[in-house]
Amino acid sequence: MLDARGRCVTMEGNIHSRDVGRTVTAPSASSTTSAPDGWNASVAANPDGGAFFQLAEFAEIKADAGWRPRFVDAGGVAVMVLERIVPPLGRLWYVPQGPGLAEGSDPSGVLTALAAQAKKRLVFAIKFEPQLVDSPENRAALEAAGAHRTTDVQPTFSTVWLDIRPDAETLLKGFDSKARYNIRRAVKDGVTTAEAPIDDASCRTFYDLFVKTAEGRFVIRPYEYYRTFWQTYGRDGRGAFFFAYYEGEVISADFVMINGHLASRKDAASVPVKKVRGAAALLVLDTIKALKERGVTDYDLCGAPPSDRAKDETHPLYGVGQFKTGFNKEITDYVGTWLLPVMPLQAKAWEAGVEKAVRKAHFVVKKTPYF
Repeated sequence: MLDARGRCVTMEGNIHSRDVGRTVTAPSASSTTSAPDGWNASVAANPDGGAFFQLAEFAEIKADAGWRPRFVDAGGVAVMVLERIVPPLGRLWYVPQGPGLAEGSDPSGVLTALAAQAKKRLVFAIKFEPQLVDSPENRAALEAAGAHRTTDVQPTFSTVWLDIRPDAETLLKGFDSKARYNIRRAVKDGVTTAEAPIDDASCRTFYDLFVKTAEGRFVIRPYEYYRTFWQTYGRDGRGAFFFAYYEGEVISADFVMINGHLASRKDAASVPVKKVRGAAALLVLDTIKALKERGVTDYDLCGAPPSDRAKDETHPLYGVGQFKTGFNKEITDYVGTWLLPVMPLQAKAWEAGVEKAVRKAHFVVKKTPYF
């Protein structure tokens, strides 16, 4: 069968043999907010190859943001869940980018095991984001397991993946003519790129560029959230900054998460400079070269309009999609966010209006998203 990146996988869902690390059994719905020893190896051994937001680093970040991480063995799949009390309904479980299901598999065993542990903690519903390709078969399997589509947390569940195993020259030839032109133009204009340390100064530089990039087009969190995020992932080499410079100033920046052979361009910022063109494209290429040296084979450019709206100029991610499909025309669509009711009445109330009210109130008071 094919995986989310269109490559052949085994029936167990392993993409490469190196996906399978030392499996560490997680305690059932552990009460600690710290990940068990070997947690990231367990996540990497999951059938989906290991999602970035299932790692111990993300659990640590969300613990600082008011969530209580729990580490669950759900039918042999390592699942990091985020728990929050929602008065008067009970507890909500949110599974970011998980659980780690295999393409084309029956999810009922994992979801049943997850629900059984949730029930012990008086959890009324599990909101989850399996990294499964959006297809009638995957949607039907999730519905058969008792789940249904619900409101999304992430702004998009579509992305562009790059297979970066070929050499750099071959990869460059695979880009479209506009991307290749922009790269050549950036080099001619004197743009340079380099990996930057994830220290406070670089974080501030990145964030300031991020603010200019957003300019009301999308919501960004406070500086402290990003600084904590970047430095937490960077601490053990699971995150890296790559900057593009023109005349000594940073004009484009990427933050990349790294997990074994997988990498994801989580955050990107770029501002136009009159005399320069193509800095962001050159940064993608040079980042790929650096990632290849780290053993990365698959690079997620992270975020695009749905494939059926890629050419819709009214879509808010149209420009982003045009840029990223310059490196690979294929957009991968995932199934999105689903809800598994554990206590049906409470779960119904959550979806009927409580979730909307809670998310709105949290944003008004905390000035940051609920999830």
